Amino acid sequence: MKKPSKRKLFFGVLFTAGLLPVCAPGSDQRLDGIWVGTEKLSLAKRTDCPKPDHETLPAKIAVAQGGSLLAVVDGYGHGRFMNLQWSGDTLVFELPNKRRGELHLSSDGKTLIEKGSVRRTATITSGQRGGALSGQAPQVSGFTPCMDELSGTFHREK
Repeated sequence: MKKPSKRKLFFGVLFTAGLLPVCAPGSDQRLDGIWVGTEKLSLAKRTDCPKPDHETLPAKIAVAQGGSLLAVVDGYGHGRFMNLQWSGDTLVFELPNKRRGELHLSSDGKTLIEKGSVRRTATITSGQRGGALSGQAPQVSGFTPCMDELSGTFHREK
């Protein structure tokens, strides 16, 4: 029996690894693209939570590689999300202690529905100047204990 060459074995493994994201059972290429819409907060019931600046924001979500890459470009809790999982036809993403969401594509593939939660942030401004030349008071931003429910409706960017 003839042994396969190291070169053939290397390219075989490389080819197979390259197909894994495409053939993964949870991936859905229909989600790929830029989605624009509006996100709306349902405020936490806690009385010690600071009021948010806006309860509704325009939002933009980018999805690539069949749902293996996701970024919230504009909206609440923006950032790149690495912890993505499929649950049926729903893409679940999370940035621990900051934001969690579920994206569901409508049956016609034209609308993306979002449900999730986001931790509210607060900015505290000191009454003192930041430095001799800056002229601006220093600001500190941080997370509050307030988790708000979040919903959104998105359509593909034209």
